[in-house]
Amino acid sequence: MGVTAPLLVGREEELRVIERAFEVVEGGGSRAVGVTGEPGIGKSRLLAEMAARASKRGHLAVGGRAAELERDVPFSLWVDALDEEVGRGGGELLAGVGDERLPDLAVALPVVSRVTGVEPAATGERHRVARAVRALLQQLAAAQPLSVLLDDVQWADPASAEVIGLLLHRLPEVGVLLALGARAGRVPVLEEAWHAAARHGTADVLELRPLSRDAVDSLLGHGVGPAAGARLYRESGGNPFFLQALAGAGEPATSHAQPALGALGVPRTVMMALAGEIGALDDGARLFVQGAAVVGDPFEASMAAAAGDVPPAEALEALDAVLAADLARPTDAPSRFGFRHPLVRRAVYEAAGGGWKLAAHARAAEALAARGASVAERAHHVARAAHPGDLAAVELLAQAGEQTARDAPATAAGWYATALRLLPGTPDHDARRVAFLQAQGAALAAAGRAVEARDVFRRLLAMLPADAAAERVAVAAVLGELEALWTNNAEGARRLLESERAALGDGEPGLSGALALVLARERAVHGDHAGAEALADEAQALACAAGDRALEGEAAATAADEAHCRLRRDDPDELASVDAKIAAAGALVDALPDERAAERPQTLFWLAVARVFTGTLKPAHAAAERGIGVVRASGQGLYVPAFVCVRGWIDAKLGRLDAAEADIEESLESALLSGNPQVAYWSSIASSRIALARGSVEEAIEHGEAAWERIGIIEYSQAGYTLADARLAAGDPNGALAVLEAFGWVQPALWTLDRLKMSDVAARVLLALGRLEEAEEFALRAPAEAGGRRTGISGGVIAHAQAHVLLAQGRPAQAAELALTGAAAAEEGDAALWAGRCRTLAGDALLADGRVDDARAELRRAATELEERGAWGYRDDALRVLRRLGERPRPARPAGRADGGVLASLTAREREVAALVAEGQTNAQVAARLHLSESTVEKHVSRVLAKLEVSTRAGVVRLLSRERPPLT
Repeated sequence: MGVTAPLLVGREEELRVIERAFEVVEGGGSRAVGVTGEPGIGKSRLLAEMAARASKRGHLAVGGRAAELERDVPFSLWVDALDEEVGRGGGELLAGVGDERLPDLAVALPVVSRVTGVEPAATGERHRVARAVRALLQQLAAAQPLSVLLDDVQWADPASAEVIGLLLHRLPEVGVLLALGARAGRVPVLEEAWHAAARHGTADVLELRPLSRDAVDSLLGHGVGPAAGARLYRESGGNPFFLQALAGAGEPATSHAQPALGALGVPRTVMMALAGEIGALDDGARLFVQGAAVVGDPFEASMAAAAGDVPPAEALEALDAVLAADLARPTDAPSRFGFRHPLVRRAVYEAAGGGWKLAAHARAAEALAARGASVAERAHHVARAAHPGDLAAVELLAQAGEQTARDAPATAAGWYATALRLLPGTPDHDARRVAFLQAQGAALAAAGRAVEARDVFRRLLAMLPADAAAERVAVAAVLGELEALWTNNAEGARRLLESERAALGDGEPGLSGALALVLARERAVHGDHAGAEALADEAQALACAAGDRALEGEAAATAADEAHCRLRRDDPDELASVDAKIAAAGALVDALPDERAAERPQTLFWLAVARVFTGTLKPAHAAAERGIGVVRASGQGLYVPAFVCVRGWIDAKLGRLDAAEADIEESLESALLSGNPQVAYWSSIASSRIALARGSVEEAIEHGEAAWERIGIIEYSQAGYTLADARLAAGDPNGALAVLEAFGWVQPALWTLDRLKMSDVAARVLLALGRLEEAEEFALRAPAEAGGRRTGISGGVIAHAQAHVLLAQGRPAQAAELALTGAAAAEEGDAALWAGRCRTLAGDALLADGRVDDARAELRRAATELEERGAWGYRDDALRVLRRLGERPRPARPAGRADGGVLASLTAREREVAALVAEGQTNAQVAARLHLSESTVEKHVSRVLAKLEVSTRAGVVRLLSRERPPLT
């Protein structure tokens, strides 16, 4: 794990939490523990204690530490943690990870390529890299519990931090403890992730406080008198590192000179103590340790000597002096040494002169080049040693940016920024400056840093001359989408795009069409479907005139999607015109060769969207599948999550819930990693709908609330009906009503099928509140919201809303007939879940009409078909009506997922609750552990008992004890 650790005192409560985390992991679960606090407060010491205890308990313990001055090498934290273990496990270990994951794993861990010969993946799908790391952790945990301890993650490189964030979102299935140490307030994204994990019951967050006076006395020992102890306690503030630094320095110095140590965030007396330790070294040892501070932590002696310009013959003697002074200590790895504490390393680095450090970084870069180190490893030092105008450094940094842009775009953006700073400001370098700005903006956008990307593209556009029409249009199009979709500056996007169009005149139809299409997208985002359709039609005509088939296809698909959204009246002729428009767009896009479709991959996305929201589900699925293939084959991994997400939506509507869950989880993880709010929002909506179908109502509410939080209340948001439906299912019609009111009921900006679903939910919520006339208005309005479409899934949703109203009006015969008509329409449109829901409603109506045998037949059929689809929540609706008929149906256990086992039917939260119940904990104890209310825990326990088909908590204990073999 690292260097030798001092005595640990005053952390009894934290150790109790850690012991409980170990128990969860050893019981077959996974757990995360975040340790936060100020510099020197004992985070590293606590992690070292965790590592020691984990090893003693039979865990495989691996660890890594990020360093403040090395945040530029992608995945370096994970290389530090896992490289040695993967090398030791070799091909046998990696075979268990799976051949399909090895190219993605090789992106993060070069040792994978060395062991297997597999080339790193080239798609740029960063979430797949994180998933591959998760799979590796799971494989490492197959034989024994695994503890992964990562320290100083506030300094992790962006790529390593992305993997951590995704692991916190979803830990490995079993047997892994992920422990993270970080300075409080320094990693807001990761802190948010682990606090979210804590709220969901999969993590603990330990915020370390200063030691008490008694703990300080224990740490100091009996050799320190009461007066000295009081002074040390006062000056250290109970901070263990400060305390030890001051204790080692003896009595406070009388000089008031301030050492040039920089802003370390530590008391002046501690800074002086550290300066005293450094100043006590002879010249050779001081240069050596300064060289070590330059090359890294941990460091190799030969590299420290090279950077410090210490002759090889003197290097070992200098190392011995540094070790004797306890500034550095041996690590677990042979020939590698680590500073006593990161603050010591920083103090040493800051104590060196500025000019000396420039030269030292240059020497380190030369030494790495001689060793054949990667461009990224050398770039770290070159960036710190180079001076403005150093063209060799500029080229090396540009090369580092190119090599890292796909897999670590945030790091690449930093390299390009440094290259721009070093590039001479003369006009002869303007072309290179433009290229760097383009690359930097693209990298920032890929990293999800939309505001920074926007600012870079604005700077780039200002540099481009007026006659560089094609280049200006390309930049303006990107800017327009960033402003409209990411930074919510619709007015700014519109002004920019219209200004660029006006400047083009009539001589560039293709370029003008490209800008018109971005304007159409901006209008669509804000609910102006008619305006968006007109602009997309214009873009299609201009693309046709320019002979740009790819642009023509995207414009046609966009216009088709807007056409059906725009139609809000029951008009058969207009509906036929819309369907013809969608068919024509489909024919145009289907005729595009894949290489042309790859030029504008959103073409296939918008065609899939147009098809799915008008109910042609299988053709929509085909378009999404083709889109995934096209973007992966062309190396455009950034587009994959959107296609995977829409494919998940389609599979959910087709009743393929397992496939839908897998796709939506993948798209959500990718969106969280890349910072894409739109895909994250869509994924949350789909997750909520799937959870509701599965019968996980609380999860449905959580996902619905997450969707609301991601983009707020905007014109096209589906979060309103999604969350309202979940709250209604939870027995909270007033809460559902509040959501519908907040979102403005059926907004015209919604997609067609969403307006239908909103109408259905609105009708049912109002019926639950006894507001029959208002419910009827929404139900009767539904066909117009669908543009008059009564076939396929639209027919199912319309019938579902209207039959509910008829049943509430005391007209069960008409309700049953209409519900069965809806079931037939949904079945014909391959919308299996809506068919089952309509059939359940028909059974309820038939029972109310006294047709018991017919009711029983429809309900049994609905329950069976929904059961087969894994829609256990909707199935239970049918079973509840059957119980009113005197039947006692015993629901089958939900089909196991890929991981198998008796817990496969449970959600992640329910598995956590089941594990704690199996430990014998009461509901109150479970609530305290998982930061939930007791009533929420009671609901979870009830669902666990039902899904596991046991009647008592003891049954859970017996079932889990049979499932998990004893640890050996």
